[in-house]
Amino acid sequence: MFYKNLSFKIFVYLLGLSVLFQFCKKKEVMTDLEFRKQLLAGSGTYQNVENNWKLDSTYVNGVSVALTAYQKTFVKTFMHDGIYKDSELNTGTWELPTLNTLRQKIRYSTTSKIDSFSYEILIINTAQLKLKLNNSTSQTEYLFKIAN
Repeated sequence: MFYKNLSFKIFVYLLGLSVLFQFCKKKEVMTDLEFRKQLLAGSGTYQNVENNWKLDSTYVNGVSVALTAYQKTFVKTFMHDGIYKDSELNTGTWELPTLNTLRQKIRYSTTSKIDSFSYEILIINTAQLKLKLNNSTSQTEYLFKIAN
């Protein structure tokens, strides 16, 4: 009887310890940079591997520029794995080296020429993406709306 009671106490003690360790397990917290990447290109989980951004408006030196009907259909697609494509059949890669910097390498479908672009991210959330083109003589900003 003494051994049965001792075995039961040991069992309860070990069960209590395992439950305690389960609740004290460290939770991984997503970094701000990883969160921005997920806003831009999806989380990489099932049915969330890319985000499509449709051009909504353009500003040059703070002045709104009227978009043509064709420009209004332009869509950029950022895939979670760093791949880029757009509605003009251009392809390439993208990266977020810092919270407010988007870098793209684009291979144009018509010429196979490769260009590199750097943008400052002015706004990014689940509905909007506003980019400012860096290294430009004029200040050019693009506003995109989510098109998933």
